Amino acid sequence: MNKSILFVADEKQVIKALKKAFLGSTNNVFTAKTGAEAHAILSSEQINLIVVDLDMPGNNGYTVLREAKERYPAVIRLVLSGNIDEMTLLKIQKECLAKSYISKPLKNQELFDTIERTFDVQKLLTNKNLMEIINKIEILPFSQDVFFKFNTLIEQDAGMKEIAETIESDPSLTAKVLQAANSVLYGIKTGSVSQAISYLGLNNVKNIVLLTIFYKKLDNVNNPKINRDLQILWQHAVTTNKIMALLYQKLLKKEIPEVCSMAGLLHDIGKIVLISSFTEEYVKAVESINPKKDMVYYYEEMEFLEVTHSEIGGYLLEWWGLPYPIVESALFHHDPFDDRVFDRELVALTHLAGNFSWNILYHGNSREVDPKVFQLFNLTKEGCDNLLKEIEENLNNSEES
Repeated sequence: MNKSILFVADEKQVIKALKKAFLGSTNNVFTAKTGAEAHAILSSEQINLIVVDLDMPGNNGYTVLREAKERYPAVIRLVLSGNIDEMTLLKIQKECLAKSYISKPLKNQELFDTIERTFDVQKLLTNKNLMEIINKIEILPFSQDVFFKFNTLIEQDAGMKEIAETIESDPSLTAKVLQAANSVLYGIKTGSVSQAISYLGLNNVKNIVLLTIFYKKLDNVNNPKINRDLQILWQHAVTTNKIMALLYQKLLKKEIPEVCSMAGLLHDIGKIVLISSFTEEYVKAVESINPKKDMVYYYEEMEFLEVTHSEIGGYLLEWWGLPYPIVESALFHHDPFDDRVFDRELVALTHLAGNFSWNILYHGNSREVDPKVFQLFNLTKEGCDNLLKEIEENLNNSEES
């Protein structure tokens, strides 16, 4: 089907370039010079995607994005700018105002490719098979030990940092807290548990935790294999998240942005959902597999439904309204160089951190790192092995302390 695209920019040359980029395209192109014009078109036409120029006078571009998100949440939003700074970009990501950024001066093919890539991701997340699986999912499981510790900390009036770290030790609970914080009810957009707790307040967070434990699926409790696998996947997720922060420091020489600080913890959330929601199918699929001998296949590559754990995770995280970098990490962490990826560095680091995590947990047994990751971060195979040893030592030292 043809898609309808709305470009919002006040410069004639920019509008001219945008129209030129889509000459011969089957998509329907609309243009607006002001927020009022954009609103009129959005209210009268079935727009699929809007591209907003942030360089419009005052704060008009940002305002258009905010209003489009509030009034027409189903419309995909992209940002266009010639001089956007990193802080503004992080703010836009944090508030989930746009999925991607297009730089000026415009390059027709780059613009066209970015928009087509965006539509491809949307198509992936709304295919019929995936939606049928999503409709069968009830609730996420989580560790009762974490709940007990969390409750104890609340009773002892513990500090915010310690409470946040306890929640972050469990990916399912993290997802639920972030889902609540990012919901329409609170209107907050954050990928940080600490921030979510600050916004929600401890009482609200406690209620979220209590509701989750009350609705925990009971049919997993008496299956030791499933409980073991869930515990291992939780351990992998927590370790991956710790490694992500270290990789940012060591490879990029900076702290991981707060907006994607939970990307490592939630990257495999789809696996936890599938195992807990499709128990019978999972048990049949793993009957003949030895997780010690075939660990890579057992925990990383095995799929037992028509849709993958990455698709499930990506869909749920986007549906819950989490920042797109976290969605993208879940969706593409097995293939960080997929043409549809926007934040290549983040997704590649998720891929590398996941590999390192399995290496540390299973002592050298993991899937191969995509060779392109070495090129992206100027690493050799030997350099990668040394980095893994350094990170393992760092994690061991932090646990001892």
